[in-house]
Amino acid sequence: MRKKGAGAGGIAVRRILVPTDFSRDADLAVRWAVRLGTALKAEVTVLFVLDLSLGAVAGLPPEMASMYATGDLLAQVRREAVDEMAVLGRRYPRVKTLIREGSPRPTILRTANRLRADLIVIGTHGRTGLAHVVFGSVAEHVVRYARMPVLTVRKTRRS
Repeated sequence: MRKKGAGAGGIAVRRILVPTDFSRDADLAVRWAVRLGTALKAEVTVLFVLDLSLGAVAGLPPEMASMYATGDLLAQVRREAVDEMAVLGRRYPRVKTLIREGSPRPTILRTANRLRADLIVIGTHGRTGLAHVVFGSVAEHVVRYARMPVLTVRKTRRS
């Protein structure tokens, strides 16, 4: 008898983590994760990381950075994240949603380990050149340091 979530070669995928930033690239990754989760009878958890360093890193105008520092903008971003997660929950009723605070790279890895995820599905923005150097790649970091397999999903002309 085959184990729940067992794919080719008897590899069991019971828990899938899919980080999102609510971009189109991330939405495509969520759709892939949901399809895989359905096919493998695996639990899918969508994670949004509320980046507490966003105000300093994003080069916000001084008035917005001060709003962020005082918590007004942070509270607004938090409310919007809750709303976006509710939309995802309605679109994909069997998906679990999580919001965590922190820096996305370590928070994604820490959450994957805590959930004992068997697979991470993550969208890529496909940045190159200076944009890649300046912003780095969360997906690249996750691929490099995750203890479990990572499926990267990149938008194509057909997606």
